[in-house]
Amino acid sequence: MERQLTSFQAECEKRLAAALAQVGRCVADRRLDGISETYVTGSIEGRNITFWIYMDGADFHAGPRHRVFERPDYDSLDALAGKFVQELAEAAA
Repeated sequence: MERQLTSFQAECEKRLAAALAQVGRCVADRRLDGISETYVTGSIEGRNITFWIYMDGADFHAGPRHRVFERPDYDSLDALAGKFVQELAEAAA
């Protein structure tokens, strides 16, 4: 079965790549995973950060710090993606 990304996941990845490039970082070990839901996971090169991008949410671990971004907490998926990318890029800088 071919895994497909939602538009939210694709947009998060696009924004994340651009934001990380601005701080001299990039995604490493990117892969698609999941059984009932396809999600994107990976790490940030040179940092102890792992992230997950789900159909309508995201989270990351940066050392002992764990941040979760869920749909009910934001007005839109666009706002959620923006906050996730902003905080992840700040942690990676």
